[in-house]
Amino acid sequence: MTPFRVAYLVSHPIQYQAPFLRRLAAHPHIRLQVFFMDDRGAGTYPDPEFGVAVQWDIPLLEGYPWRVLRNRSPWRDGAHGLRFVHPDILGILRRERYDALIVHGYTHATEWMASAAARLTRTPLLLRGESTLLGRLPSWQGALKRRVRAALFRQVQGVLAIGTLNRAFYRAHGIPENRIFFTPYAVDNDRFLTEAQRFRGRKEELRAQLGWPAGRPVILVAGKLIPRKRPRDVLDAYAVLVRDIPSTLVFLGEGSERLPLEAAAAQRGLAGMHITGFVNQSEISRYYAAADVLVQASDYETWGLTVNEGMCFGLPIVASDMVGAAFDLVRPGENGFVYPVGDVPALARALRGVLSDPAGRARMGGRSRELVAAYSYEADVRGVLEALRAVARPGMDVRGRAPTEGTA
Repeated sequence: MTPFRVAYLVSHPIQYQAPFLRRLAAHPHIRLQVFFMDDRGAGTYPDPEFGVAVQWDIPLLEGYPWRVLRNRSPWRDGAHGLRFVHPDILGILRRERYDALIVHGYTHATEWMASAAARLTRTPLLLRGESTLLGRLPSWQGALKRRVRAALFRQVQGVLAIGTLNRAFYRAHGIPENRIFFTPYAVDNDRFLTEAQRFRGRKEELRAQLGWPAGRPVILVAGKLIPRKRPRDVLDAYAVLVRDIPSTLVFLGEGSERLPLEAAAAQRGLAGMHITGFVNQSEISRYYAAADVLVQASDYETWGLTVNEGMCFGLPIVASDMVGAAFDLVRPGENGFVYPVGDVPALARALRGVLSDPAGRARMGGRSRELVAAYSYEADVRGVLEALRAVARPGMDVRGRAPTEGTA
C-alpha cells in the first residue's frame, strides 16, 4: 500500500514522545514529518517546576524527520495560550497535502490555527490530548471552556485516546465512539524492561550504592516536588507507617517542596527519608530497581507516566483517585491500591498492606509487569494506523487493503 503522509504537530521535543515518534517514522506504512512549535527540550533549559536547568541525556531528535516552526508570538514568556503562534502551518498544509495532521494538545493559538488550516486544506485532523473530567472547573468557567472545546472537536475527524478517562472526556464532548482510537499513554517499555532485567536480584547492592539502609523496604515517589503532587501526604503517611514497619522513603525529584519536606522530616525525626534531587533518564532505572512500591499522590494528574515506569520494574502502585493512570493500570488488590486523594490514613493503610506482605508484594509486582505490557508504543502505532485508515482512506480494511468489487 502507499504509505500515509502524516504531519505531527507537538509543542517541543519530549523525552516520552521521542521513542514513539521514532516507531511511527520507522513503520513502512507511515511517512512522518514532525513539526515542533519550540526547540525547548532539545538543549539545556530552565524548568521552573524542577527549579533547575535540565538537559535530557537520551536522544530526543534522532530517528525521525523534524522541523521547528517559526514562532511569531510577541508574548513568549509564561504558560498561556498566545505563547505559540505559528501561522506558517497553513502554507505547509496547503503545499504538502498530507493524508492527515495529528495535533497534540489544544491549549495554544498554534493548535487552533492548525485546526483551521486543516479545515481549509481539507486535511483530515486527528487530535491527541491528555484531558480528563477529573478536576473540571465548576459553574460558568467550566461551561465556557466546554463550549470552546466543543467548537474545536466539531472540526476533528478523530481523536487518539490515551486511556479510559481521556476516552470518557471525548465522549462527554460529543465525539462518537467510532471516531475514538486507542493510543495508550506509554513509556519506552523495551528500554525499562531491559534495565529491570539487568538489575534483577541486585536490590541490596543498589541500595548500598545509593546510601540507603540495607534490609528495609523502600517507598519511592518519582516526580517534581511541587504542591500538586502532594509529597507532604506521603511524608505524613510514612511517619505513621514507620512506627510499625522499618522502611525508607525516597523522593526521586526536585522542586519547591524540597526544603519544606526536609524541614518537616527533621522536625519529626524521620531519618529514613531521602531526596535525590533531579535524576536524568540514563540513571533513573536503578532507583526503580532498588524500590519496593511506587506512590503517586497527586491531587490532579491527567495520567502519570511514572506509574508506567514503576510497573516495568515490577513495582506495586499506590495512587490517589485523581491520577488518570490509576483507572487503567492499577487493579486494587492485584497490583496495588487506589485511595481517596488527601486521605493520609488511607494512604498509610495501603502502604502497610504492600510492605507487610513480601510474598503478596512480589505477586503484585508480577501483575504490574503483565498489565503495563499492553500500554506500549507498539499499541500506539496500531491505534494511529487504525485512525489513519478510518479518516484518510475509509474504504481500507484493517490490513491496509482497499475493498475489492462486491465487498461490503
